[in-house]
Parts: sequence; structure tokens; C-alpha cells
Amino acid sequence: MKKFILTAIVAIAAMTANAQVWVGGQFGYQFSKLDNDVTGDVKVNQFAILPEVGYSLNDKWDIALQIGDEYQSVKVGNGKAESMNAFVVAPYARYTFYKTGKVGFFVDGGFSIKTGDFSEEGVDFEDETMWGIGIRPGVKFAASDKVTFVASFGGLGYKSVGDFSQLGFNVNGNALQFGCYYSF
Repeated sequence: MKKFILTAIVAIAAMTANAQVWVGGQFGYQFSKLDNDVTGDVKVNQFAILPEVGYSLNDKWDIALQIGDEYQSVKVGNGKAESMNAFVVAPYARYTFYKTGKVGFFVDGGFSIKTGDFSEEGVDFEDETMWGIGIRPGVKFAASDKVTFVASFGGLGYKSVGDFSQLGFNVNGNALQFGCYYSF
């Protein structure tokens, strides 16, 4: 048993010898308005603060955890409204599949748990828990040994809250997200 424990400790130490801890996250606000003669004006307010902590296992693999708050409100001139105000916990793994110089291309895969009040397609969910799972491609740029800028776009995923579920592939321009990380 002692040999097994010692072997496991040596294996974990060898795997994490080049590991780095990093902190960062995303912060953003967006307001958009669309004039529409049929339904009336569409106004969208989005706000997110999602700090995260991560661990670089090696040049290819990272693991991270985001914890924060998201708010979104969509109001249409004809009276239709959708909203979300939720506490978010989202662990993920990142695989960097191609790296050239300071630029790397990656895919994030993970799941999220959001708890709060939701309104999806006219159905209200109060004090509900939403969960989702998905993948998202992105690019990262190492500005220095300590600072990295990240951008991700679109994604493929599934989400569920109450009786409402959604499976989708998102590649529109509103799905672009930026982040910055500081490595220790």
C-alpha cells in the first residue's frame, strides 16, 4: 500500500511539475437596440462579472472554475420580455490543439450551473436552477510570461431550466467573449 501511495504522489508531482496557477475572468456590459416596425423596438441589456481561477497542467491542458453573476434583459416593444439574473458556477477544461509562437487555438469544454430567476420564451422560472453543457472554440495570446488575453466565439451546447430545454449551435457576432489572465 505504501508503494502505491508513493507511486501516486510521484505521478501527480511529475504531471504538475510545470503547472501554473492563473487568475482572471470576464467582465462586460452590453446594450443594444433594434428598431423594428413590426414588433416595436427591441432593447437588450447584458451584464456579467465572472472571475475565475485556473491551473495549467501542461502546454495543452488547463482546468478552471468561473464563479460570478450574470444579468440579461430583453424587452420588445410589443410587451414581450425575457430576463435572467443568476449566480453562476462553471468549471471547464481547455485543450490547446495548435500553438504557434505566442498564439494558441483552443476548445473549452465544461458545464455551468446557474441559480436565480429566469424568463425564457415567455415562461417564468423563479428560484430555479439552470444547467448547461457545451464546447466553445477560442484563441489566446500570451502578451508576456504572466499576462494572457483570451477570446472565444460561439459554441455548441445544451441547457435546461424547469421544463424548458435548448440544444444549439451559436456562431453569431454577439457570442464573442474576451478575457484576460494573470499567471503566477
